[in-house]
Amino acid sequence: MFLLDHISITVRDLERARPFYDAVMAALGAVERHDLPRRLGYGERNSAADDAHSYISVRAGMLGEADRKHWCFRAASSEEVRAFHAAGIANGGADDGMPGLREAYHPDYYAAFLLDPDGNRIEAVHHHGP
Repeated sequence: MFLLDHISITVRDLERARPFYDAVMAALGAVERHDLPRRLGYGERNSAADDAHSYISVRAGMLGEADRKHWCFRAASSEEVRAFHAAGIANGGADDGMPGLREAYHPDYYAAFLLDPDGNRIEAVHHHGP
């Protein structure tokens, strides 16, 4: 089982970071998928039909925000997503998105979001709905 679904890295200067990430992702065989004014994306996003991929997003952040990270972990079920969220809240985390469908990503994207004690955003996702 692949544990990481996707990650986001915040950088202060996207134009300065672009050549670095283009080069290292190409060396690893991760194809650039998005080149937007404030975000780059590499690899493949998952769907309910095919969830065997990993994706990395590099985004421009505000000054002082560059050390924050976003990590998304795969969950085997929607029950695991709910357990992840409850365990995080019970152990010093803060809610950043209750368990539920996030249809903007795809119709079966079931996820929950937490902020860790340092403000990093962590997520658990199950790609096959509730």
